Amino acid sequence: MTRACAACLIATISSLAGGYSLATGTADHWVTADAGGLQEGTGSVDTPPESTDGAVGTDISTPKLVEFLRRQHFSALARLDYFQSSRTLDDRENLAGASLQLKALPRLTDHLDGKIEARLIDSDVGYAADRGRSRLLEAYATAHFAKADLRVGKQIVAWGRADGINPTDNLTPRDYAVLLPFDEDQRFGTTALKLDTYLSEVLTLTVFVTPLFEPSEFPLPPVSGITEKRPTRKLSDSEGALKLNKTGDSLDWSFSYYHGHSLLPTLRPQPQGIELDYDHVDVIGADVARNFGRYGLRSEIAYTRPANQVGADPNPHNSRVFWVIGLDRTLLENLNINVQLFTHWMPQYRDPAAVTAPLERNIAVENAVILGQEARVSNGFTLRVSDKWLNETLQAELFAAGNFKQGDRYLRPLVTYAFNDRLKGTLGGELYRGASNTPYGLFRPSSGVFVELRYGL
Repeated sequence: MTRACAACLIATISSLAGGYSLATGTADHWVTADAGGLQEGTGSVDTPPESTDGAVGTDISTPKLVEFLRRQHFSALARLDYFQSSRTLDDRENLAGASLQLKALPRLTDHLDGKIEARLIDSDVGYAADRGRSRLLEAYATAHFAKADLRVGKQIVAWGRADGINPTDNLTPRDYAVLLPFDEDQRFGTTALKLDTYLSEVLTLTVFVTPLFEPSEFPLPPVSGITEKRPTRKLSDSEGALKLNKTGDSLDWSFSYYHGHSLLPTLRPQPQGIELDYDHVDVIGADVARNFGRYGLRSEIAYTRPANQVGADPNPHNSRVFWVIGLDRTLLENLNINVQLFTHWMPQYRDPAAVTAPLERNIAVENAVILGQEARVSNGFTLRVSDKWLNETLQAELFAAGNFKQGDRYLRPLVTYAFNDRLKGTLGGELYRGASNTPYGLFRPSSGVFVELRYGL
């Protein structure tokens, strides 16, 4: 495709997208418009290349759309996906989907910039009950001061230094049912204010505040009569968090505190059915990371204290500790092995089977699955092995996780190949095993293979 054709394609997509502001969520390939057409490359989409012509808009022959996109640091990614099974526990199979992600990183002045990112997706093209949807992932403005950054708007804030399992990551939600292959595709933002104050070159104090709680989307077995009770969106019900973070030198660490609502629901029986509540919680957390040559040590811990509420199932209201510790080692040039152990500890745990009423007992078992707390102490592991070949055009990863006591487990192999700078293909699978009343066994119907082709526009 020529540069002129690529510019025309962007114009066509822009006109089709209408009022949507769309952007990449995981783009490892970017394309930005410049005065000569388009620039392309690899790397983080948040750091597009600098201009090579030294000025913006100096070429009067540049199409106005391309020039506008260049000013906004525009990038795009089109994706075609096939999943053997859905992730919504509804037994749907053979889903062919398409998505378009666009991102803009406008810079208004030297001290004010922003980000707009969203996704337009149809996870099962042709299925009448699923006509697709759009989601604004992030849309915020950032003001930069001498020793602080103030960010206001819809934003993703991810906390924690452990690999993939983060006890302190409580601020912004995930969509666990989205049919896209990468973990970061699950994330979407919450409208909030975040202030980063730089106390020194290595020490940062972060303040996070929002009155607009946004829960994670967690798939539940199809049951009639489920209603959702979300927290009120007002200042008196606001959420807040503090984090003191140290990076640099040989040791990284942080301490954090969160006061707000659980991102995952608690099920409660009601006369008309089942209600999904999002309990008030206070979370005190910490993490640490240090490298020893080719070895890396990471640990993360959180103490969660839910609000004390009355109910037949006491476990969602009991304090608990979630701890992860891991070690990774780089072998040869690109082979990396990461092993983690984790534990959930609830000192006042009660066996859900002890609840006498059948409905309330079943709900108590489901809450234990959502919490990952099937016993007073629940231990488990994660394993990630990754490598790269052929000048890093071929990448492979194997991720595994499991719970020792319940015996449920999860396995995800993933292979990605870059055909060229624009086109990449991914082949993978998800295998869930275990009883239906275990965290991984619950998703056994979601097991299957998936394929993705993604093209940088």
